[in-house]
Amino acid sequence: MSSNTRGREKPVGPLPSVRNRSLWESYKVLPARSRVYVSMALCTVGAAGVFVSDYLEKWFPAERPGCV
Repeated sequence: MSSNTRGREKPVGPLPSVRNRSLWESYKVLPARSRVYVSMALCTVGAAGVFVSDYLEKWFPAERPGCV
C-alpha cells in the first residue's frame, strides 16, 4: 500500500490553531496540488479581467478631458 504523505511538505514548527492562522499560513498548509489549483484560478481571473477591460474600453472609450 502506498502512503498518502508522498509529495506533501512537512511543517517546520508547531502550527497555530486554525482560528489563529493568517491567510498565508492557511495557504501554506494546503497540499501542493491544491495550492497550484488556487494559483491557476487566480491567474485565470486576472487574465480574464484584463481581456474584459480591454474589450469594454473598445466599446466605451474614455472621454477626453476638456482643455482648460
